[in-house]
Amino acid sequence: MKQRVWFADVLRIVAIIMVILIHVISKDTHRYDLGTYQWQFMNLLNGISRICVPLLFMVSGMFFLDPKKELEPKTMYTKYIWRLVRAFLFWSIIYVVMSRFRQADQPIVDEVDQTMLEIVQGYFHLWFLYRLTEVYIMTPFLRPLTRDKQLALYFLLVSFVVGILIPTINQFPVRSTATVVDNGLNVDITLGYAGYFMAGYVLNQVQLKKNWRYGIYLLGLGGFAVTIIGTAIRSMQDGVMYSLFYEYLTPNVFFAAIATFVWFKYAMEPIELSERVKKTIIHFSKYSFGIYLIHVLVRDLIWDRGLNTTFATPVLSIPIMVIFVGAVSYALIWVLMRIWKIITTKWRKVTNNKLETQ
Repeated sequence: MKQRVWFADVLRIVAIIMVILIHVISKDTHRYDLGTYQWQFMNLLNGISRICVPLLFMVSGMFFLDPKKELEPKTMYTKYIWRLVRAFLFWSIIYVVMSRFRQADQPIVDEVDQTMLEIVQGYFHLWFLYRLTEVYIMTPFLRPLTRDKQLALYFLLVSFVVGILIPTINQFPVRSTATVVDNGLNVDITLGYAGYFMAGYVLNQVQLKKNWRYGIYLLGLGGFAVTIIGTAIRSMQDGVMYSLFYEYLTPNVFFAAIATFVWFKYAMEPIELSERVKKTIIHFSKYSFGIYLIHVLVRDLIWDRGLNTTFATPVLSIPIMVIFVGAVSYALIWVLMRIWKIITTKWRKVTNNKLETQ
């Protein structure tokens, strides 16, 4: 079996589970009063899971920025960026159509301009493809920096200050999950995610001594504490949900994500995985992107039918709903990928036959 960086696959799977967890929780948080144990439990899980998107950028960065990997700008556009564009357009149209069907009083084509705007903006979770595309576009400029350790660290510092620290101080006039906004491209937000991209590469390449790792773990624990406790205290003070600490481009989430990445890297180093476990990890890692794209649709359709986290205490209902949404999403993506494989295989055969007869 080809040599793989197993902790990267595991992190990708964990991050997708956390994404589903956030979206399940966010759908029902408003049902509970601030300060109740149900709300506090949701805040705990939500706060812990805020590292999901940073981890996805970090895992991508550790591979795309590796100078040992041949990666021409043309390949970035024709293979990786084009893949994101196709996925965005397909799923954005699917979500717009489904949104119209779910709102029976609204025609599928209400106003052409409004429909087109919704497609371009994308459903709320598709913002990730916007930011990832922007970082991919920057990749040819970032890769030369990785040949010089000092330059890579310098870029990481600049991206932290400009893309994470300053937006946090300004309390995110443009949210870190925004797509199309009035003032166009937000370079500071893009730079923040590019920082996670670079951090993944740097942390995978360097070998940290124990005292450095323990220092990072302490910063990570502090980051988790600020996210969870800070959100709880400020929300109860304001009487409404305070979500600043939930932003992906905040120092608290940054340090929590960095610590989690480092912990997985070194915790999994001495572990010898069986062939069965390796195949399972590869399998679910392969379907993780598709699960990300479809899981919100599954969640919304399930919620429309009255099944949500209120059927039991959140301590039980949330894990059950996360497993259910994840399992249904996986099954649907598995079927769709099988259908797509059959279609593309037949298309290749038809194309090859035509070429042979010419």
